[in-house]
Amino acid sequence: PATSTDVPATATTTTDTDRLATVLTTRPVPVEPAASDDIDVDVLNIQNGGANNVRAKRVDVHQGGISRVEAEDVSVTMGGIAIARADSVSATQSGVAIALAGEATVRQSFVRDLLARDVRVEQTAVANLLANHVTFNRQGFVGVVIARRVEGNVRTLVDWRGALAVASVAGVVSVLMAALRRR
Repeated sequence: PATSTDVPATATTTTDTDRLATVLTTRPVPVEPAASDDIDVDVLNIQNGGANNVRAKRVDVHQGGISRVEAEDVSVTMGGIAIARADSVSATQSGVAIALAGEATVRQSFVRDLLARDVRVEQTAVANLLANHVTFNRQGFVGVVIARRVEGNVRTLVDWRGALAVASVAGVVSVLMAALRRR
């Protein structure tokens, strides 16, 4: 398979039988002139650059961004990804809008929506988290957590007791409002 190498800005490395391995620096590198928005490679490294749609086995982003990525392994450091779909997603000091993953590790980042089988969170804010197993290693903040098992130190906006209390109050208020309307 093609491998990643350090090459100058706007360069691509190819092999005769394999797909491209691309390094992006400063700006996106088109794989082909007609398909500059879509990148399909084995390994993609982005440094201080960006890409629109990426399909790869492995993607590493450092101080860059991707609109949409589908890969086996995605790692982003001090960057951003709009939509990530991968077997493994790792984000460090980054922002991710939507992540769908088998395993996710998030450190000092913000993730709006995270759906994964296993999640490890360290000092991270997550708006919505749906997972089978979640581990909080350092205190994080999560708006909504729906998980089979949660471990560690977490501060949630509403836990199951709070949700039950809110639902009870809403039920009582709706019954009272219905009774007042009938008069």
